[in-house]
Amino acid sequence: MDLVYKFDAKGATGDCYHVHVYQSPITASSANGEVNELPGPKSYQLSDGRALTQLSETKFEIVHTSERIFRV
Repeated sequence: MDLVYKFDAKGATGDCYHVHVYQSPITASSANGEVNELPGPKSYQLSDGRALTQLSETKFEIVHTSERIFRV
C-alpha cells in the first residue's frame, strides 16, 4: 500500500485532523500475457492510524468514534 497524498480535515467541534490516502496497485494480465499495473482502491486513515470511511468527496467518518470530519 502506497501513500499517494495527504490533506487536512476538520470536525464539527473544530478539531483539526491530518488525513493520509493510501492506494494499492492491482496487477492485471491480458490473454496475450501482457502484465499491467492499474490503480487500486483507496483507503483513508488519520495520521495516527485510525481508519476513516469515505462518505463523499469531502466528508469522512472516523470508524472508531463515528465523528464526521470534512476536508478543508
